Amino acid sequence: MWLDLGITFFISQITFLIPTQVVGEWSPNLLDLPDSHLTRFLNTFKDEAEKCRDSNSCIYRNILETGLCWGYETNCPQHLGYSSAHCPGDHKGWVSSKSQQLQTFINQADFGFVKQQNQSKTVMCKPRFDVSFVLVVVNHLGESFLECSQYLQFCRGSNLYIDFRDLSSRKESFRYKMDVLKKGQIGGKCKLNDFKLQSEAIHQSPLQSWAPEIQHFQELPHLINKQSKICDVFIDRPTLIMKIDATVNMYHHFCDFFNLYTSLHLNGTHSEMFSRDINILIWETYVYHSNFGITWSAFTQNPLMNLRTFQGKRVCFREVIFPLLPRMIFGLYYNTPVVWGCQESGLFHAFSKFILHRLKIPKRTAIDQVKTPRIKITLLSRNTQYRRILNEQALLDELRSSPRQYAIQRVEFTHETDFRQQLRIIQDTDILIGIHGAGLTHLLFLPDWSSVFELYNCGDEHCYADLARLRGVHYQTWTNSAKLKPQDEGHHPSDGGPHAKFTNYSFDTEEFLRIVDLAADHVNRHPAYRHMLGHLHQQFNVSQRLKSSDEL
Repeated sequence: MWLDLGITFFISQITFLIPTQVVGEWSPNLLDLPDSHLTRFLNTFKDEAEKCRDSNSCIYRNILETGLCWGYETNCPQHLGYSSAHCPGDHKGWVSSKSQQLQTFINQADFGFVKQQNQSKTVMCKPRFDVSFVLVVVNHLGESFLECSQYLQFCRGSNLYIDFRDLSSRKESFRYKMDVLKKGQIGGKCKLNDFKLQSEAIHQSPLQSWAPEIQHFQELPHLINKQSKICDVFIDRPTLIMKIDATVNMYHHFCDFFNLYTSLHLNGTHSEMFSRDINILIWETYVYHSNFGITWSAFTQNPLMNLRTFQGKRVCFREVIFPLLPRMIFGLYYNTPVVWGCQESGLFHAFSKFILHRLKIPKRTAIDQVKTPRIKITLLSRNTQYRRILNEQALLDELRSSPRQYAIQRVEFTHETDFRQQLRIIQDTDILIGIHGAGLTHLLFLPDWSSVFELYNCGDEHCYADLARLRGVHYQTWTNSAKLKPQDEGHHPSDGGPHAKFTNYSFDTEEFLRIVDLAADHVNRHPAYRHMLGHLHQQFNVSQRLKSSDEL
């Protein structure tokens, strides 16, 4: 039972009805999570912890009593949580104290956001059954359940009905439509608190909330199960329904993936919260296509579906989630109002490690780095109409002539570049350089010690600066306008007015190298970088000893 129905507050005693699986040796491969995530997972779900404790091969037994947690649990002290968030900078009038500054950051952009969403959940439609009767066949009756967080930003339910029959008459392809459902085309067999539902349905925008859809929820007279005559299709597998942002743009599309990951934690009431055996239904009729599409495999092992999958049918879902959306008011990470002076969100760090682990992106293992440690620089080149680096070759030559002997690579990530290969390059990068653009979203997947050099922010000073401090990586940008030369004043396509994003730039080579050197100083000082080099040195020594033994 994936959702745990969210109704344990009145049927907690039914857990014995869930079939007990026969399990052999416990293996972390079944969960496919990074080590630092497994420790939290095992401390959350005691049944899984017992399987580990009883297994001779479980290497996590020594952490089962540590109390390590994510940060949104009710009994999770801050020092045992996942986050390493801190606030070295001034709060600039947002709050009155340093402790308030840190807590504000945690609530805005860390696991505190999950905690607040959890606390705001309200049951919108509850089952009518008598508890003593339900103990017999609780999961098969067909009673429905729906709960949502504030403003219907996140909802989940069980045994829900959605009527897609009207889609057959809509021949045009569409997305971002708020008229997909009408009154009564979504509902369930439960007692609806319609007043509460409508009072939360105030964010009426396609990617801000589920209000355009959930506001039409109605009580239905029929039980929702496999035998129900109103269900043309009954979906047993847990299903996440998603409204997604622009799939061609990494910044916007990864806002979808980030909020999906956050929603897994919001639904974290069952040990299968990270299961890949789920459906993902995209709330549009276009066939999904994106160079970033491989990222879905971190969440599901099943093919993506869209609204055309079920057009003309009445579909009933055993378990369904309506996740957090990419453009929520005060949402994550688009529209996130980040308090000044704070950095290193545990939620962003966990997302990065989750994606890299599930996509099997290797960590740095190059033994040649041991003999001559060299800072690895990746320059993102743009083959676009605007924001090109006009003297790119001169900047690369300046780097290559540096006495610091940087290891330099120039890359051009296009829509044809394999995304896993992009991530492999980024994971092997110490300093990422690029002019303002969606490609800088790769910073989410840099090693912890890395530095980002946004050559020029084109007047959008917070976008990638904020994303970098949310992820917890060092950030720099160009500040001396006298050593920056635009090709022209730039002309916005819509009105022709001056705009810094719609032109190209040349950069002073000496100033460029000065800023890169500062970034390199940061990398060299970072404890994680020094630890990585030490680990590689140990690997090198072991390989040398083995080689000597073989020669003998």
